[in-house]
Amino acid sequence: MTKKLLRKILGRDIFGNLLRVGNYLTLPKPIQRLPEEQELIDEKTKDLSLYDYSTCPFCIKVRRFMHENNINIQILDASNNETHKSDLLAYGGKQQVPCLRIPQQDSDDVWLYESDDIISYLKKQIL
Repeated sequence: MTKKLLRKILGRDIFGNLLRVGNYLTLPKPIQRLPEEQELIDEKTKDLSLYDYSTCPFCIKVRRFMHENNINIQILDASNNETHKSDLLAYGGKQQVPCLRIPQQDSDDVWLYESDDIISYLKKQIL
């Protein structure tokens, strides 16, 4: 129990917030596109949702990629919102972040975990 508490306080709270500040201070300007190109990307990503924790380093990695590439996706806080937390578990199958929910028209939504997989998926959507 003590290990778990220390990991939460030192890892998530202190280190995670230091990462957030460092990320904020070093964020580059997002790329600029022609309005038509940005509209096309916004249309492709309009139904996506990213479940995340604000202090998770892997979530920060995905949010940074989204910022740099001017990708607008709804971000859902799974650490402080019980509904989002329970949706992750009920529909995605595990309470792990980051998680990208990809709606499907004719079947169940796809719940994509792992920051590198999410970034790869987003790269395919914007290219």
